[in-house]
Amino acid sequence: MKEAPALPRAPRPVLAFFVSLAASSVVLVILLLWDHRVLELKNARAEVLELDRQIAERTRENEALRVEIEAANRHQFPAEKVAREELHLVRSEDLVLLYPPGVLTPPEKKAAEKAERKPRR
Repeated sequence: MKEAPALPRAPRPVLAFFVSLAASSVVLVILLLWDHRVLELKNARAEVLELDRQIAERTRENEALRVEIEAANRHQFPAEKVAREELHLVRSEDLVLLYPPGVLTPPEKKAAEKAERKPRR
């Protein structure tokens, strides 16, 4: 007599689930890396941050230029101010008043200057 065939093994749904999960995860990671969309998204976000920084910088520059334009419209030219005050340049029709050094300084500055000039013993 022939022996009865062996009974098939009972299905293992938990093992099948984890094997399927692992295989799906591997396939998903391969698709994401192969597609390069994840890397492109990361690069695009970095580029957006850089562009935002550049926009903020240009906005500050524009505001500074706007202030300079308004000053020029009110005839307050910064170059003229520097030329007159720091370089002591004047126009040919201007009258120049020369004061001796120390006449126009406030009293507290005079006292500080005297203290600096005093010889130390």
